[in-house]
Amino acid sequence: MGGWAWRAGLLAAATTMGGAADAALTVRAQYNLRGAGGIRDTAAPETLACAVGLGPTLARRGSPRVMSDGPASRHAVYDSCVKFEADDQCYQGPAPLAQGDNWVLETWVRATRAEDPGYHAAVANGHGGIGFLIAQHGGQWEVLVGGIGGTPLAPVKPDTWTHLAVVQSGGQASGWVDGRRVSRLPAIGGAAPNFAVGATSPGKEPFHGWVAEVRYSTFAPGRFDPAADFLLDNERLRQVAAAELAARARLVGHLRATPGVTTVARLDERPTADDWLIRPVTTPSTVQLLPEDQDQRARIMLSNGLVSRTFLVADGNLACFSLRRADHDIEFVRALKPELRLRLDNGGWTEVGGLTGAPDHAFLTPRWYAGLEARPDAWKLTGMAVGPCVKPYDWQPKCNAPANIPWPARGRRVTFTFASPDGELLADVHYEIYDGLPVISKTFSLRNRTAREVVLTQFEGEHLAVAPTTSKLLHVESDYSFATANFTDRCSALGIHAGGNNGQYRDYYLGGGTTRFIRDPDWGSMATLNPAEDLFLGDPENALLLSRPTVGPAWLIRPGETFDGFRTFEILNDSTEEERQFLAQRRFYRTLAPQTNEKMLEVHAPVTRDMKVLGPLMDQMAELGFEQLQAPEHPGGFNYADTSPANIAAMKAICDYGRAKGIRVGAYQLMMASQGWGSREDNYNCIDPSTGQPGSLFGQSACGASAWADMYYRGMWQTIEQAGMGAFKPDGPYHGDPCAATDHPHHRGLADSQWAQWKWMCSVLAEGQRRGLYLTVPDYYFLNGQVCTGMGYREATDNIDIVLQTLIYRQYIYDGTWHKTPGMGWVNLNTEVLRGGLEANVDRYERALIVLLSSGAQVWVRGHRLYDGPRSQAMLTRWMAWYKRHREVLGGDIIHLRRPDGRGLDYYLHVNPAGREKGLLLVFNPTDEAITQSLSVPLYYTGLSDTAKISAQDGPAKSYRLDRGRQVRLPVTVPAGGFGWWVVR
Repeated sequence: MGGWAWRAGLLAAATTMGGAADAALTVRAQYNLRGAGGIRDTAAPETLACAVGLGPTLARRGSPRVMSDGPASRHAVYDSCVKFEADDQCYQGPAPLAQGDNWVLETWVRATRAEDPGYHAAVANGHGGIGFLIAQHGGQWEVLVGGIGGTPLAPVKPDTWTHLAVVQSGGQASGWVDGRRVSRLPAIGGAAPNFAVGATSPGKEPFHGWVAEVRYSTFAPGRFDPAADFLLDNERLRQVAAAELAARARLVGHLRATPGVTTVARLDERPTADDWLIRPVTTPSTVQLLPEDQDQRARIMLSNGLVSRTFLVADGNLACFSLRRADHDIEFVRALKPELRLRLDNGGWTEVGGLTGAPDHAFLTPRWYAGLEARPDAWKLTGMAVGPCVKPYDWQPKCNAPANIPWPARGRRVTFTFASPDGELLADVHYEIYDGLPVISKTFSLRNRTAREVVLTQFEGEHLAVAPTTSKLLHVESDYSFATANFTDRCSALGIHAGGNNGQYRDYYLGGGTTRFIRDPDWGSMATLNPAEDLFLGDPENALLLSRPTVGPAWLIRPGETFDGFRTFEILNDSTEEERQFLAQRRFYRTLAPQTNEKMLEVHAPVTRDMKVLGPLMDQMAELGFEQLQAPEHPGGFNYADTSPANIAAMKAICDYGRAKGIRVGAYQLMMASQGWGSREDNYNCIDPSTGQPGSLFGQSACGASAWADMYYRGMWQTIEQAGMGAFKPDGPYHGDPCAATDHPHHRGLADSQWAQWKWMCSVLAEGQRRGLYLTVPDYYFLNGQVCTGMGYREATDNIDIVLQTLIYRQYIYDGTWHKTPGMGWVNLNTEVLRGGLEANVDRYERALIVLLSSGAQVWVRGHRLYDGPRSQAMLTRWMAWYKRHREVLGGDIIHLRRPDGRGLDYYLHVNPAGREKGLLLVFNPTDEAITQSLSVPLYYTGLSDTAKISAQDGPAKSYRLDRGRQVRLPVTVPAGGFGWWVVR
């Protein structure tokens, strides 16, 4: 027998089926039984010599046998192989073969067992501690890298010849099966002084099967060609590679032909030089495509002069590699991740889109792009669509909102479509970028084209590797929101009634928000900081952004149906300055929740529908400019679901009178909680998962996915329409309540109950906007249609002395207008605490009214009269005229200067850089003595840069020069218990 001998460059001459076809490949060592004669079941040779002299001679251990078989594609070269059966059998040499960079180690193997517990090395370069093994592990082919662990390659098919290879190129290692790259491997360094075939060493990780051939080759950097350089049918591989190249080119060609895409020779963010918070950015949103490498790759960029999001198309798939604040050159993306992650039918996570192959997750560099590839089991990109932004609900300007607000918001919507490997499930990933906003939104739709039901167990709508240093500039929120859905230490939801948080079901009760920053399990090179560093740097290890429901949705998608996820919004800030970040959030709401620009002055009439009371009250409202009546205000006075003629007729009389006076009418009802909706037989109630009995965070409460919703929804719209109501003013729903019922018509059980109730409430608000209603809800559905929520509210405050109320409400206003515009919050003035009537308490009434009117918030006055004599009438007339005169600037954002503490002046500044009045400074004196003080007033956000004309109490204007920080020193004198205002032009 000729034994196993080194051969270099011979196969290319003998056959096209393998060999060093590319001169860039140099074969350093090759073992096979060429010349063995095909004698079956004879003893294998004692040594395997290295003919070229660069590799070790392998010594036989134990008694492996020669078998007359080999891969069909290699029969022209040899017809024998070695069979390893006993645990002491192998061939072993003193030195490893594969070291350094730019090499390939490949082998032909055939396992005799479908399942073989433990590791079984077909080829060992070093051992499991230092080096790597190409091995069978249970039912998988794997590469075990010493000190790190195993990486699966493919399932083992017993008694089937399989070509396995490890390629190290450019510092990156990869695993290959039958000529296809199937996995990225951990970094492979040096190896122990050992090279073996059939085991690591006698008795260690023994392989049970046949080995036909082993070859080790090196190549010039970047010159490895998998279609030519493996011991395979390379003609077939070349055909496959050519087909893949053509498919990638077709995909890029299809993308560049998409209407709305601009093909460019260079991507251009066109960064603006202006501060968007002062001067509107006029750069329109665009979608640019840059083809590369003869249409084998492409880059797609969404940009608007403020932000950009850029994707790489490669290997038939797509990944986001850049998310930037363009005008400040700030990059947010650290590493590549999938576009979505889904769990279907309670299975494991499925990746939609994404590219792998970067050697580390600490950063990205363009030289890695050419080596990126799609995961074999990931859903692949099939196409894209570009168009205008889509409005999530109908809305028309009304209720004092500016008539020029565009809806849907101006910008571009890009949809990338991905298909599952079988093509029966499609995921549409939708991005929107908006003109003039540093905001990008993301959502997805999952289409079921199968003939079976599919359950979306969980999803991660955003799965983004962010840079720790810039994640603090990223504000992320979703429209999946209700009373406790955004209950976090920094949340903007109410977070009230936080009882019932049974530990087992805590995420159902207190979701904690859809946004999470967690540690990235793929980022192995992230330094573990000591506690002091971790606190000082703000926990930089949590640098993987997730946007997902905390539970569920567990949603059943029937054949032909589509599931729509919630929307995730990302504000890319340019500064860590708190006021500036919140200004961006407020501008975001003004644009993408346009109904928050609505503003109504309201009166709440307690517990009455008597027109003898309400008629005179509405006369006063019309006289003074109040625009909306809530009657009745208290529970028990009205039921929206009551479609009886008497209920509708009583409300219609109020609405008809109000309409004639230009007044909208709504009514109060505690919508779902503690109403005693029906009996147990009605099966309307939320079922508490911890008890199995009716109950929720709010006690007994209706489930929005029970038959109650059908009853209430149908009756509500009939009552609103027939009575002619102009507003819907429920208390609640506060929902997202868990419901463990399994027999409600609109959800299947606990796991999908929150999602079902959220969808129901969103549909109610969307229908209300379609009908042109004014929608106030004490929850946080702003991105789904509500106008306002509580500015800050405790029921006890509503009944204390009105002088105390004034300062407490100034604290509510100061604290509540960071994350909200003034008009997104309501404030209450309860005239019923003024014992002795309004006329006798004009001064106290005035102090409270001024605080609320001047805030720009939604003012709700509670009582049966607005005035009850000439002095109270004159006071209201004077301040309502003042309010109308300054209404434009009072609707602007608040710059927070000094929080009320009762010990000195408190003050804040309204700003409106686009208005005639650029700013309005409000200063309050809660003390018993007049105060004269020089205030430093920042005017940057008024848009003024050199001089400002400032008038005190609407008096003559005085010019002030702004300093380098765009501030002025303004002397003010405020009387005891009084206030003053200064208008900036």
